[in-house]
Order: sequence, then C-alpha cells, then structure tokens
Amino acid sequence: MRFYPEMLGHLLKVVVPRELDADIREVIFVTDALPINKKRKAVEKAARTTLARMLPLGTNYRILHHDSRSHYGLQIADYCCWAISRKWRTGERTWYDRIKPAVCSEVEILHGDMER
Repeated sequence: MRFYPEMLGHLLKVVVPRELDADIREVIFVTDALPINKKRKAVEKAARTTLARMLPLGTNYRILHHDSRSHYGLQIADYCCWAISRKWRTGERTWYDRIKPAVCSEVEILHGDMER
C-alpha cells in the first residue's frame, strides 16, 4: 500500500514547514476510524513513518482515529476536499468559492482525469 504514505508525505511537506515553530512539542494527527483493520493499520504505519521522518527531532506525535461522522474537523476536511475536487474535475466552483478564502494552497497530485 503505497497510496497512504505518498499522500501523507505530500501533505506534510506542505503543512509541516508552514505550521511548526520551535515551540511545538507535540503534533496530533487525526484520521477517520477506518472500518477495515488492514487499511487502518496501513494508514497508521504510514502516518508513524512519515511523521517520524518529517517532524523535527524531539517532536512528539499522537495518532488518533475518530469516526468522521462525529468529528467536525474531519467533516470540514472532507467537505473542503470535495469542493476542491469538484472544481478540478467538473469546473463547478460554487462550493469552492465559499471556502476559497480559507484555502492556503492547492497541489495537483493525482493526474489522469483531473483537469484545471
């Protein structure tokens, strides 16, 4: 399963330098509580490997698994990804334009049927 480590690596390359400062002692990484144990273990392994590699030495981290139906942060992330994906795939900007002021950056990672 290369998908999870690669996607997490791309995300952290953008987020970590922007969000971390010298005073950060712990990072909390929240994932959806995936129903399939094999996938959950793959996500957790990818997260641990990537976080350990990318975070400054001495930075602790915790990985939490929450049901996305009951975690507002995961719901917001899902909605934002959906709105951005819809803009890229179909050109429909209605929902994207609502979140645009909060979007710091976009990176086209998956090629193929995604269009600008």
